[in-house]
Amino acid sequence: MISTVTIRAELESYIKKEGITLHQFAETSGINVGTLSGIINGNRPISIGQLDLITEIMGLPEGSYYEMYVDESFASSAPHWRRLRPFLLRCAELRRHDCIQKVLVLLIEDIKQVAGIFETAEIMFEQGLKEAAILLYECVVESERSSHCERLAISYFRLFQIYQKDNHKNFTAAAQFIPYRHRLPEHLVLDGLVMLAELYYVNKDWDEVEKYTDELCNLTEILYRKRCWETPDFRPSRSLVYYYGIGYLYKGACYEFRRMFSESRKWIAKYADLSWFESLDQNMLVEVERYKMFARANLLSIDVKEGRVSRIPEYIEFLKENPSEVLEGLITLLESANRHKFFVDEHLSLFSDEIKYYLSISKQIPDDHNNQDFVYKEQVHTFRCSLFFQKYAIYCFRKKMLAEGIKNTLLSLKFSIRINSKSMMANSMILYEFYRDYSTTEQQTTYIKLCEEAWDNEEEFSMDDYANSIC
Repeated sequence: MISTVTIRAELESYIKKEGITLHQFAETSGINVGTLSGIINGNRPISIGQLDLITEIMGLPEGSYYEMYVDESFASSAPHWRRLRPFLLRCAELRRHDCIQKVLVLLIEDIKQVAGIFETAEIMFEQGLKEAAILLYECVVESERSSHCERLAISYFRLFQIYQKDNHKNFTAAAQFIPYRHRLPEHLVLDGLVMLAELYYVNKDWDEVEKYTDELCNLTEILYRKRCWETPDFRPSRSLVYYYGIGYLYKGACYEFRRMFSESRKWIAKYADLSWFESLDQNMLVEVERYKMFARANLLSIDVKEGRVSRIPEYIEFLKENPSEVLEGLITLLESANRHKFFVDEHLSLFSDEIKYYLSISKQIPDDHNNQDFVYKEQVHTFRCSLFFQKYAIYCFRKKMLAEGIKNTLLSLKFSIRINSKSMMANSMILYEFYRDYSTTEQQTTYIKLCEEAWDNEEEFSMDDYANSIC
């Protein structure tokens, strides 16, 4: 319902009530007196900047007249995007999503407005106004009639980007994006495929990881042959050598996790030396060196996982030289020790500070596992923390350190819930059940709370229901 009160009438009433002249209001607000006169007389539209100044001088909260502004702007026809876009961006800044929704409902009556909606969504995304951008991208998705339209594909891609860290919406967003992935500009396809590989990697769905890494590897090789870097429209977020390397890195990891080590070695060789890439700048040379380091790390890791104990000293020296690889290295040591039935206490003691650090990370995880401000929200890192504590728990159980083993099992479960990794959650829960009889009352309570977090239908069953059912 359109309000009968207008912003102009409110302004005029304020000036009369305060007993000031139009010139005085103009001087205070910094708005030209002629412009103010035109606004009051209805001869000049109000810009969002002018509206904010008027609202401030009147002593009202920011955005007080925004709903009224929408009604007045659409009174006869949709305003020009030159006026509308700054208003939507300001609404996004103030989180006035209600006003954005109201504008979208009015705009979408004219299908030709979809292009302007999409362009504004892109500006919001670039400015970090992602909550508001979601509303516009979803509007594009619902309104775009051509399934082959590039902006439809980009909208699905952006929604996947935004929801990538949302453990409840990331798979849905991915599923919606997947059919459109090859309708994106090539430089965005690269990022989309990396994101899909990462999403399925943390859920240990190796077939899906391999599917998207194959697509990534094929695309990067095609782009390289086409000398894509010479094309001005090719603007990827990272260098081509990065995408080439990460495709084969994830592909090799798929086979390493499946314990198909000889196959993994074949793919590691693909990124071990990328110095043959043409037009390598300084940043790209850094990437080449990183992949060389990753290749050495993964080859050593495979040797250790195969039970070659003689390779452990060299692996330990490598980890000391490359602190960023310590977490992955500890996982490798524990996995090999557990599988081949030996102990590595003397090696673990060398990294006691790092282990304490991972324990401290677990204490920083907020109770709300959907908290997007959580500093350790990066999914692959969280996956590795979960995997580390799971391997460490098994190691402790082997040493008959049952209390410590249960503690680490619960930590693994806690991390796996944060990334909604079903396979990791299942493994941690099964491991806990094996040793449930040795858990303390406090650990049992912690386990129940974690299970409640993992439960998909909290409104149907809660911890209170559990407590009542056993009383």
